Amino acid sequence: MTNKKIAISSFWLLQPEVIAKIQATAPEYEILDMSTPPTDGQLADCEIFFGSINAEMVHKMPNLKWVHVQTAGVEWYVNPETGLPEHVLLTNSSGAYGISIAEYMLTVTLMLLRNAGGYIAQQKEHIWKALGRARNLHDCNVAVIGMGDIGGRYAYLCNAMGATVNGVVRTMRSNKPEYINALFTTEQLDEAIQNADIVALALPGTGETAGILSRQRLSRMKKGAFIVNVGRGSAIDQDALIELLASEHLGGAGLDVTTPEPLPQDNPLWDMPNVIITPHTSHGGRDNTSELVVGKFVRYLKDYLAGRPFERVVDKKAGY
Repeated sequence: MTNKKIAISSFWLLQPEVIAKIQATAPEYEILDMSTPPTDGQLADCEIFFGSINAEMVHKMPNLKWVHVQTAGVEWYVNPETGLPEHVLLTNSSGAYGISIAEYMLTVTLMLLRNAGGYIAQQKEHIWKALGRARNLHDCNVAVIGMGDIGGRYAYLCNAMGATVNGVVRTMRSNKPEYINALFTTEQLDEAIQNADIVALALPGTGETAGILSRQRLSRMKKGAFIVNVGRGSAIDQDALIELLASEHLGGAGLDVTTPEPLPQDNPLWDMPNVIITPHTSHGGRDNTSELVVGKFVRYLKDYLAGRPFERVVDKKAGY
């Protein structure tokens, strides 16, 4: 019997139907269920890892060749402290989250425009009172910072509802999507957001993205503009965001990510009626996202077994 193993962590990846699909694809490998603490000998036989891995596991896997993480973000896995050897291939689940997170972003955007947070607060107090004029997404100017699968899908949805959408990318693309009014690079960020009614961030956590919405940039944004962030809390100067929301320079924010996480209970953001906070759950949990994550791993597993290169490998230096 072979000793080669595929280690799988995360309870939702260990469902019987998932295990069966992986086992049918790689019958010569043994599946190692990481929900039960494995022995050092079992870890030593692991060649492939699927799910969330930590430094302690890495150190006990001398035969590890490939890690596929269940998330799109990989900042933990490219951190030197994780100890992932240079020769180990790292792939992620980018592309599996766009549908779910873009729908979340659209939902939060419409809630902000319609004063939903204020009305929900009033409902709890049994208050029947109009909170002023609501706004339509139609005819709004939207700037999307990060035009990957998530940001691109959100841009598409906003355009479909009549918004004018500008996209911000790290490197200029030769082909502009038809649903985008204009593309800007990060060096042109100030120009991209200067007239935006909504600024949405779908960025990975890297050194380049940290603090990209600085106090200066936030203060220069259009009065009454809204912010939606589903990337990483580190992309925004959170203290400045709180001040500008309190002064009503900014109209509101939808935050699925904060600094730190969990957000401390005494943070002012919790009590702001123009802020919607969710606990890093924009991916939707076990909806069709899980099927897409597993599907991508299985496609890559077939490539791995056939000796074909992966569609995309994480650039450990770039951080995504």
